[in-house]
Amino acid sequence: MATVGVGVIGRAANVTELAPNAASSGGDKFTAGRDVWLHLENTSGAPITVTVATPGTVRGLAIADLDIVVPAGGYAVRGPWPADTFGDAAGLVSLAYSTHVGLSFGAWKVGA
Repeated sequence: MATVGVGVIGRAANVTELAPNAASSGGDKFTAGRDVWLHLENTSGAPITVTVATPGTVRGLAIADLDIVVPAGGYAVRGPWPADTFGDAAGLVSLAYSTHVGLSFGAWKVGA
């Protein structure tokens, strides 16, 4: 499982800061935030399900994990990812994949 940084989209951002990451076979993590958005791209010929862990609770009850289906040859954009719902003890959002083959992602927020 890889932990990736959150890129900042701004007037001075360079291409390498905004380059997507290849999904890891064991899943990935990124820093939670109310201003963080996730972009998922699937270049394979079949849909891929991305499961976002929700370690948070509401009044002691578990919150169901969130499944995002990324269509074949398509993309999905979701967010924000507040830490109180999606962050683990370290404040990271955990992603798991039905397959990582052909999947890339980026976690970004808008800066100045």
